[in-house]
Amino acid sequence: MTAPALDVRGIGHAFGGLTVLTNVSFEVPAGRIVGLIGPNGSGKSTLFNILNGFLVPQSGSVMMAGNDTRAMSVEARSRVGMVRTFQTPRVFEHLSVQDNIMVGACKLTRSGALSNMLSLPRARRDLALMREVAEAVIERFGLQRLREVPAAKLTSGQRRMLELARAYAGKPQLLLLDEPSSGLNTAEVEALGKWLQTFNDEGMTLLLVSHDMQLMNIASVVNVLYFGEIIASGPMAEMQRNPRVREVYLGM
Repeated sequence: MTAPALDVRGIGHAFGGLTVLTNVSFEVPAGRIVGLIGPNGSGKSTLFNILNGFLVPQSGSVMMAGNDTRAMSVEARSRVGMVRTFQTPRVFEHLSVQDNIMVGACKLTRSGALSNMLSLPRARRDLALMREVAEAVIERFGLQRLREVPAAKLTSGQRRMLELARAYAGKPQLLLLDEPSSGLNTAEVEALGKWLQTFNDEGMTLLLVSHDMQLMNIASVVNVLYFGEIIASGPMAEMQRNPRVREVYLGM
């Protein structure tokens, strides 16, 4: 039996005397799109930071493809296939679009800082690989005319696409997306949904946090987080009919 891409068990966390997460458990099966929704203040950001390794949970465990992540740094998780995006796109503003995407491809290499400083043959080969990957990603995402544009000059929609392209360049097995439709118009959200569905069709597993119900419809299972607890789980259509979810999340 294949282990889940992500197996979250009994996660609890508090800041001072404020409990943010209480016994949170859910699975992200390999090759699926799983959603996480909840009102502001429900603990989604804290949970995402725990999954990504920015925070260490005070209780519980996070298993990635059967491997315990508690001793793994953010970089180590990235190296074994976990990549995340952020609610506000984080791009290197002083770098061009191409260079930003090359940063995403860096995890595919093994050159250390010393090799890069000395321009050793391995570092040169890795740099060539990063350029090759970046060029392929630029072509695929239709970013050719923006190749040399500094990220600081991009629109919010273009920044979002750049962040997605940079994540894709790292060839993630598990992609965590934090409010990826934030700041996008209707057409851009539709295009984003198609990209994410394509990634999934290619075998990538996705965990998606979003308030956008149009986008969340691509998820096969949606988990509802409320005041630090999972209160319901199932297909989006079922969650929209769930009286408890309608009360606490949809305000109905």
